[in-house]
Amino acid sequence: MAFRYAVMVFCLMPLAVTFAGPAPKPIKNEYFKGKVAPLAGLMEKFGSKLDADATPYWLALVTDEGQIYPLIKDDGSRMFFKDAKLLDRPMRLTGRLLPKSQLLQVVEVHSYLKGDLHEVYYWCDICSIKRYEKKNCDCCGGPMELREEPVKK
Repeated sequence: MAFRYAVMVFCLMPLAVTFAGPAPKPIKNEYFKGKVAPLAGLMEKFGSKLDADATPYWLALVTDEGQIYPLIKDDGSRMFFKDAKLLDRPMRLTGRLLPKSQLLQVVEVHSYLKGDLHEVYYWCDICSIKRYEKKNCDCCGGPMELREEPVKK
């Protein structure tokens, strides 16, 4: 009896693959240059208003060309939501747009200081731990400081 079921499952496997369709294309990472700013302020410029309870959850990258890319709040963009010092400054975000949208998922963050590219991270001097969001150190519980290190050419 078990053998029949095993044969039936084996024979139906190609149908399952056919109905599932082709695998989605991988989304390529790209560079996006601009400044991260609260979306509420950007919307006001266009005569719209974001609900007050939504305001802390929406930031966007505004490019030099005026393109607006709302950020997906996740590990890659969290530093902007937790540290206002990073807002309204020249940045280069590595990320990808969700298909058929302008939503930007951030993978890596770099700043521009005096025209030079810098890696942005938080550092604990006591434990020598690097993190990519503003928070207390996972090890000692002490504060972590913002660091911007020049990218080696």
